[in-house]
Amino acid sequence: MHDDLDARLIRCFTVIFPELDAKEALRATMESTSGWDSVATVTLVNVVEEEFGIQIDLDDIEHMASFEQFRDYLRSRELRTT
Repeated sequence: MHDDLDARLIRCFTVIFPELDAKEALRATMESTSGWDSVATVTLVNVVEEEFGIQIDLDDIEHMASFEQFRDYLRSRELRTT
């Protein structure tokens, strides 16, 4: 079972990469996901920002090349705001 953060992030990923199911989204990386290029990254960042009501620093975007890295970033943001 996924927590709320995972479920919301999976939705973001499947909006940008509709060929992914939830299980595939959890394992998605830039290398393993067809069509994940720099344009898709920017689009994904925009969807994530809207979903979570945050702004992702440009310096952090270059380190976001997998579902896990997005999740880790979001979890670290939650810790800083609580």
